[in-house]
Amino acid sequence: MEETIRIRPVDESHWDQTLQGFQPAQIQQILAVYGADGLVVGNICESVEGKYYINGQPELTYGSLQAAAGALLKGEKEAQ
Repeated sequence: MEETIRIRPVDESHWDQTLQGFQPAQIQQILAVYGADGLVVGNICESVEGKYYINGQPELTYGSLQAAAGALLKGEKEAQ
């Protein structure tokens, strides 16, 4: 069965709680990813260059929102 997720923007006033290794000026938006159970699975940061990062960590770059969300969900399933 396919998992339903929701992706919602995080208010900029809450970015400090999410960002690790980034300056806020480098980020265009932060998106919270919710699993089928309605709980936050993690966050995806979109940089001003159009790259995506999981949970604000600059070590891994994803070329699309879909790729980042898939990797985030895959990591969550492996942790369970």
